[in-house]
Amino acid sequence: WTSDPFNDFCYLFNYLSMRTWAEARADCVNQGGDLLSITEPFEQAFIQGLIQQAPTGISLWMGGHDSITEGGWEWTDGSPFRYIRWNAGSPDDYFGEDCLSILINGGYWNDDNCQNKRGYICKRRGLSLKIFILPSELRCSGPDWYEFGDFCYKPFGDKKTWHSARSVCRSLGAELVSIHSMKEQSWVESYLYMGVDADSTSDVWTGLNDLAVPGMFMWSNEHIVTFTYWAPGEPNNHDGFTEDCVEMSHQTGRWNDVSCTELNTYVCKMPKAHYPLPSVKPTMYGCPQGWDAYGYSCYWMEETARSWSDAKAFCKEQDAVLLHIGDIYEQSHFTVVLSGRTSFWWIGLRAQGDMSGGVDYVWDNGLPLTFTHWDKDQPDNGDGTCVAMTTGQIGGFWDDKQCSEKHAFICEKTRPDITPPTKAPTPPPSQGCADGWTALPHFRNCYRVMTTVKYVDWSQKKSWEAAQEDCISRGANLVSIHNHEEEEFLSVYSKGSSKWIGLRHNPIEGGYSWSDGTPLSHTNWGHGEPNNHEDREECVEMVSSNNGTFSWWNDLNCDAHQDWICIISKGKTPIIPPVPPSPVPAPDCGSNPGWRKNNNICYYYNDTDIVDFHTAIMRCYAEKAMLVSILSKNEQAYVNSMVGTGKVAAAWIGLRMFGIASGQYMWIDNSPLTYTHWAPGEPNNANGEEQCVQMNRHQGGWNDANCGRAGAGYVCKKFPGDVHTHPPPTQPWEGNCPAGWMRFKDKCFMFKGKKDDIKANWSHARSWCRDQGGELAIIDNQYENDFVASYLKDLELPTWIGLSDLLVENQYAWSDGASPVLYTNWNEHEPNNAGGTVSSFCFKLEHCVAMTHGTLATGKWNDDACHKDHSFVCYRKKSSSIEPPPPTKSPCPADYISWYQNCYKLVEEPATWDAAQAACEEQGGNLASIDMSYDQAFVAGVVLQGRADAWIGLRLSLEDSSYMWTDGWPVFFTQWGPGEPSNVQDEGCVSMHASIWFHGTWNDTKCDLAKPYICKISSVKPPPTPSPGDGKCLSFFVPYGQYCYFMYDGAEGFSWNDARHYCQSVRTELTSIHSRAEIEFIRNLNFTKKHNIWIGLTRDRNFGWGWTDKTSLGFVNWAQGEPNSAFHPGDIAEENCVEMYLDGRWNDNNCLQKRGFACR
Repeated sequence: WTSDPFNDFCYLFNYLSMRTWAEARADCVNQGGDLLSITEPFEQAFIQGLIQQAPTGISLWMGGHDSITEGGWEWTDGSPFRYIRWNAGSPDDYFGEDCLSILINGGYWNDDNCQNKRGYICKRRGLSLKIFILPSELRCSGPDWYEFGDFCYKPFGDKKTWHSARSVCRSLGAELVSIHSMKEQSWVESYLYMGVDADSTSDVWTGLNDLAVPGMFMWSNEHIVTFTYWAPGEPNNHDGFTEDCVEMSHQTGRWNDVSCTELNTYVCKMPKAHYPLPSVKPTMYGCPQGWDAYGYSCYWMEETARSWSDAKAFCKEQDAVLLHIGDIYEQSHFTVVLSGRTSFWWIGLRAQGDMSGGVDYVWDNGLPLTFTHWDKDQPDNGDGTCVAMTTGQIGGFWDDKQCSEKHAFICEKTRPDITPPTKAPTPPPSQGCADGWTALPHFRNCYRVMTTVKYVDWSQKKSWEAAQEDCISRGANLVSIHNHEEEEFLSVYSKGSSKWIGLRHNPIEGGYSWSDGTPLSHTNWGHGEPNNHEDREECVEMVSSNNGTFSWWNDLNCDAHQDWICIISKGKTPIIPPVPPSPVPAPDCGSNPGWRKNNNICYYYNDTDIVDFHTAIMRCYAEKAMLVSILSKNEQAYVNSMVGTGKVAAAWIGLRMFGIASGQYMWIDNSPLTYTHWAPGEPNNANGEEQCVQMNRHQGGWNDANCGRAGAGYVCKKFPGDVHTHPPPTQPWEGNCPAGWMRFKDKCFMFKGKKDDIKANWSHARSWCRDQGGELAIIDNQYENDFVASYLKDLELPTWIGLSDLLVENQYAWSDGASPVLYTNWNEHEPNNAGGTVSSFCFKLEHCVAMTHGTLATGKWNDDACHKDHSFVCYRKKSSSIEPPPPTKSPCPADYISWYQNCYKLVEEPATWDAAQAACEEQGGNLASIDMSYDQAFVAGVVLQGRADAWIGLRLSLEDSSYMWTDGWPVFFTQWGPGEPSNVQDEGCVSMHASIWFHGTWNDTKCDLAKPYICKISSVKPPPTPSPGDGKCLSFFVPYGQYCYFMYDGAEGFSWNDARHYCQSVRTELTSIHSRAEIEFIRNLNFTKKHNIWIGLTRDRNFGWGWTDKTSLGFVNWAQGEPNSAFHPGDIAEENCVEMYLDGRWNDNNCLQKRGFACR
């Protein structure tokens, strides 16, 4: 903790512990403090000076939030929100930003998404405060002054200007009221109506003002401001008027700066003093002995815990009822009363009904429910049907509890000496509903379903926010539902559809509330609802059956486009809503009037040109744009707002899978895949033919679809003035790498995790790299990825790199907090969170990214559990301050690049394949052979680097129609491109692709074409080739050494026993394998790669492994963690048979599974 010499507070700076706002606050509270509040310029300067030292990050959490009331910013520690330092354009509530962060650069404040993970600052008081209690003989001057704590208060019902009201108070030796805590605020609210007409709507003057220093509010008695309770958006000095005095709302209690010349009622406040005892001791305001009085009622606080029914019976014996609360004033009174109590206190509210038709909350004394004060996540119908109030400093909130629980309780009865004002009963409505609106005759409200009757017009459907705005524009509101009868009526009225209703979830407070402010007295959740699917569902729809006989509520993504229901009071004339404004043109985006601009990015949505994916690309090219890439939740919401009103059910976006086998999704504009919004169950690659992605109209979810089907509109994206010209190349970074680091272009890399070397979890690996002056590896392009992958050969797999979504769920970012994600290289079906979730903690397990290797997928990325110990790669930039390393003698000839025991050279002067091989031989080498995935990565990424297609040393042998390397190495590894080898006539020589889309893949082509080529000189000798036998093979078998092989790679799979039966029917056996060379030979026979293949390895009677052809088991190639005898859903037998994966590794499996097979 760090202390500020100019105040008595201490501060704790947590730069590296990334948490959500709520998690950060919980940690601060656990340490005896709270999230940071800043209440004066000196404290801001102190904090701003310290955070400049932050090692990473963009911003840090503070304790400010407006989660309770939008725009009503508060500090969590109760400090007054009297000083502000907003960043330009903030706060903007951009897609619901309710929490406050401070920017490390500049110290300005910004409203932020509470679910983002950031560092944070805690604050606590360093010195204990002594509280002095004034002597008990101090009292107020007369019965018209009300006591609270050490002060006296007197409300006045006549209206005056602020200065005149202050003069009246000062003439009495008092001041306009000052308020210093939420407890005092609640008490003042509860007593406001004591001195004014109960039906008055006048607001009330307080002593707060900024008359002395504009923008710096002070109390009129010059006391320090220690508490504020501003209304949303206040103080605002509205429209530049001189709003220097502060009033309290009579309805909400919130504060607002207004002109001092307005006329309001007011409250005076003065300290208690030594007044003489009254000659006649006052009674308890007409209440029996021991009962407390407030307003028109007497209250008994019974601390003996009883069940709800027993508590009700006890009150009945006292000619009373369990407490019912009718308004904010009575609630404020009991918030104060319970602030010093513990546990829960029963009140007279209880739920009626059942889950099938919803539940209604009613007072047990039959009075209508006119006010609610539900606690976080309440009411949830799950805990019980009786209601109790919480206690403590933020007490008074309502929780539903099991009625059998035993709690203290409050009884209430009418004061005998005061007759409460009787309001004439509200007569039944005499007016009907306006045209287009409907209701039952005795209903007090009218309803209108906003929908199209004859056909579905999606252009008229709206998100929840837009639906709410539409209702307000009609003088109405989104519907609120308060009992089972209203629910039944609306179910029939809107049968067969789902509609928005006015209920919405507060992501910080956690509870639901009606948008029109009416009490939440009825709920009707569907089974398993609300479930907040993937943390995206905060708004509520009502779903009605086709015949309207029943309905239920479901939480839903607020961006979904739906019909909606408005509600308006009977007798109130609906307003004809104004014609929506025309879309704002964006001429700097293009001449097409359909372009729209958001956050300085241009978007164009076409819902009439229904095309396939490839045509959509060309349409966007014609607009000098690309199909849209979506990189964040905010961008998703904006694009969804366009697609959601379209005439077609979906729109193409720029995401697609490249390569059927790899399953790797990439944005076609080369943006990194850092955000996803898949619909439930997607992507599913139905029938193996869905490689392109659409956004669905209803909820904006993504769905993979067949690229060639013309079934969707499309969304284009570009920056203003963008014509898609390539940026100028960046200049090389000057400098050198420290000893022990390997250089590639502008970066230095260090590889850790060899057999006896250090391995670590993701966080410890990052810390280790930082201790060396670096960071976990940041990879910006395919060539860097290939370089790193090529040196993973000696590391234990897998290998950590610096990517994670620890900061924001499903939003991947580099660990240095600054580098943009310019490139991704996900493996098939990744990222997938394969570890699932842990229900008791509800967090995603796989947050960190590792690079795979040792397989065909070397260099591909996978999300993995961060706690696992893996090898890892560090990186740092080259530095000009580092001396060049001493020159070393290269093992390779001039112009060759060294890699392990091999030397490579790219010759860019084109030559035919034969001429290229001859040129390499003259230098003591051959055209390059590629033995495994590691040297494939090195040759493609480091040697070739996308400069040109180049010859390698693979060529088709005309004698046996097999491919062979010119240097005599067996063909252990291949990396054919899509549809290759095509075996077109005269195509027998192999080159390596340079294209970014087919990077490093191989292509058979005509040998007489002139191409650049890659030479290789190696000190490693190839293994001996098995000598051929004397016999011959059947026509459909392929010879290798002394054996013949048959590969079944058709679409239909076979069980292990059926496969062996087939092999035996042609006098062979399921293949046994005795060397790596044999694995590669067999693997390369599986041309279609439709299945893994059965081999002849199985368990014997003693559960040991053996080959069915009785050859010795002297060579094995198990996959990691195999054999494991795992059981899977549907298994009816153990894993006694062995399959070979497409990359050559082995796995034990259930013998009944369907696979391809190889005979020998």
